[in-house]
Amino acid sequence: MDVLVICIPVFAVLGLGKLLSMRGKIGETHCSFINWLVYTFSLPALIINEVSRQRFDTFLDPTLVVMPFLGLLTVGLITMLIAKISGCKGGFAAAFVFGTFWSNATYVGMPLCQSAFGSSGLAKAAIYNGFVVPIFIVFGFLLIGFYGAGTGETKIGQRLKTAVLNPILLCALFGVLVALVGEGFRGADGTLELPASVLAALALIGSFLKLIGSMGLPLALLSIGASLKWEQTRAHLGALSWTVAAKLIVFPLITLLFIRWLNPGASSDAVGVTVILSGTPSAVAMYVISCQLGVERGFVSSLLVLSTALSVFTIPIWVYVVTGM
Repeated sequence: MDVLVICIPVFAVLGLGKLLSMRGKIGETHCSFINWLVYTFSLPALIINEVSRQRFDTFLDPTLVVMPFLGLLTVGLITMLIAKISGCKGGFAAAFVFGTFWSNATYVGMPLCQSAFGSSGLAKAAIYNGFVVPIFIVFGFLLIGFYGAGTGETKIGQRLKTAVLNPILLCALFGVLVALVGEGFRGADGTLELPASVLAALALIGSFLKLIGSMGLPLALLSIGASLKWEQTRAHLGALSWTVAAKLIVFPLITLLFIRWLNPGASSDAVGVTVILSGTPSAVAMYVISCQLGVERGFVSSLLVLSTALSVFTIPIWVYVVTGM
């Protein structure tokens, strides 16, 4: 039921976007403006607000921050090999690879973890979001640069530089830096020991960033629904099958195996949160970034819709597996 409660509104907004597109209310110009707005303002604000509020020392739990990274590398390298053998190039190859690990760990994952493990699960999900999600973003942009998707550059160094110097990635790194600086002002109980006026100013900034960030994802969902074309799904069915299966099944399974092998003493809550978040569907941010950088938009929108739809079946299985350990 928790999965349905989370996923059905997502599909409702996607359907609204498609309906508005069919009635001529949302066109290509509107979608371009929405993607620019979300990419330039909403996602950076959301990322700074979420990442900077985390305690830096909580980023050091190996189950939450190291094992997903190992899983990402494994599934990413396997998919890059498949792309090489299949002759995939450019934006399509980049989307084919980063679609296997870039998760919607915030808006889908955090409510699930809270439901499954209570306040402990929510706290651990925040750690995962604060550290691992920026890693998703970094590797996504590195792949875009590596494959030269939308950069217009021929040399790999220039392609990587063009892909990395963007507001989303820079804001993720800035958020980690703010969290690190904030550790110098925390007391023994973990609260910030700052003058009341400074705390009030930080609260005001946080409220502004939250407001700007919260408007972005619903707008992005409208844009995705408006631009979705089912013929693109049929055209890339083979590639979509692997990418969706890797995202929902292979990535969390590999991550779980790494935990059992390298960190067998991990707490059940940490294991459960890591596996559940690794098995969440593709991130909406992935679509927004793809549009801005000239990556295969049709493939990415199909990937987001299919992974979200199928996660209704796969996530309850993962919840059952990890809560039964």
